[in-house]
Amino acid sequence: MSDELSEQLSPIEAFERGELAKAFRGVLSSAEGKRVLFWVLEQSAIYADAFAGENTNATNYSLGLQAVGRKLISKFDEVDPRLYPRLLLDVADLKAMDRAAVAQATEKDEEEDE
Repeated sequence: MSDELSEQLSPIEAFERGELAKAFRGVLSSAEGKRVLFWVLEQSAIYADAFAGENTNATNYSLGLQAVGRKLISKFDEVDPRLYPRLLLDVADLKAMDRAAVAQATEKDEEEDE
């Protein structure tokens, strides 16, 4: 957050901004929070191409979804520029753990079937 912008905030706006930053850090401190926020980013089609050919309504709809995702990423950067890259790395680790857990459960089921 720029100092110039901070100087223009009323005391209540500054307080609310600080509380929101704490809330973002709190949500991102748990695996559950990371999963939920990454799911929101996926639902916002931030990782998809918005162009839908001749269907401008579909393109505009996708662009609207992506705007929400970009706003969320922008808020991450405002709170701490390391939050979004860290989220991506942590979600990759969570997905790897999920795959390992599923593989282990599948292996266990196959052993029981024998």
